[in-house]
Amino acid sequence: MKNIITTNQASDLHSDFFTKSHQLVFSQLSLSPIEHDIFALFLTRLAKEHWEAYMGEQRVDYVPRYEFSTDVLSEWFGVQKTYLHSTLFKPADRLSSRKIGVHSDSKKSFDFIPLFKRIKYDQGTLTVVPNDELLNEYLCLGQGHSQIPHRQFRTIPLEHGKRLFTLFCRFRTYGKLHPQSIEDLHGFFGLLDQQGKLVKKTYAKTAVFISRIIKPAITSINDNVEDLEFHVDEKTGNYGFRYHKKGRSIVAIEFLFSWKTKPVDTSDFVNQLTFEDAIKTHRDIELKDSLPTLAEIENLKQHIPRLLLEGFNFDSDFATKLNECILYADNDMTTVD
Repeated sequence: MKNIITTNQASDLHSDFFTKSHQLVFSQLSLSPIEHDIFALFLTRLAKEHWEAYMGEQRVDYVPRYEFSTDVLSEWFGVQKTYLHSTLFKPADRLSSRKIGVHSDSKKSFDFIPLFKRIKYDQGTLTVVPNDELLNEYLCLGQGHSQIPHRQFRTIPLEHGKRLFTLFCRFRTYGKLHPQSIEDLHGFFGLLDQQGKLVKKTYAKTAVFISRIIKPAITSINDNVEDLEFHVDEKTGNYGFRYHKKGRSIVAIEFLFSWKTKPVDTSDFVNQLTFEDAIKTHRDIELKDSLPTLAEIENLKQHIPRLLLEGFNFDSDFATKLNECILYADNDMTTVD
């Protein structure tokens, strides 16, 4: 018997938020706005209990199939029922073949995995069958995650705005976002092909990249998200970001933003700090990807013996970076007992 999770009304979507694992947030995945919203609909309905039978038996026929009714789809995508087929057809086709690359810092490995096994629309019902190979990423098992308010997310019209908003949500309560290198941002916004080269050579010009990607993304968030505030770089007058230069070249961008309110419920995140989180914190400190909180630093310290056994670096240079993170970590963050 198939494991079918039906969604017949909006109240069946159990949360105001959907969650994305750290791996999914930082994956090099380019989606159109509608593809983003289909993915968000699935993640909003997703729950760990849906997978209990599969996790107990590891049987393919126990993989949940998520079905969404016409009423739910019409409300979620903001279109009349008669336009659902035309609205979803091409985005669903593209989304069904999307892949992500999941990498492990501890194992020095990578794996390219399709997001879904099947996306079907028939007689007003959208059926989404996720790929069980991504179970850990979908359920955020053993790793940090971004908690994203889906109503605000859906109002953002631009693909790159949705991506950037997801990134900001990752650091809504825990940690701070470090300046991001131009190269990393190229990958984050899905501007690279499978060989790691820019899909459009014009994006190699930083001014073009900023004017076509960064500024429109910031504007689309600013115009649609009330509880996130951007700030002006006093030196340049740039709204929402600051350049970081090496000589005359711009090498990184620091986003200037702050949240006006806290998420509705992040209590579950506090209890999810694990060894995998310690690995992420170590990477963030070593590569200066983001500023960890005192809670994440404390979790790192608790796992130092195991990290040393697995070959992670704790030399004097790392100790200096760690002390800098402790210095700048917000004192009002919750620490792990």
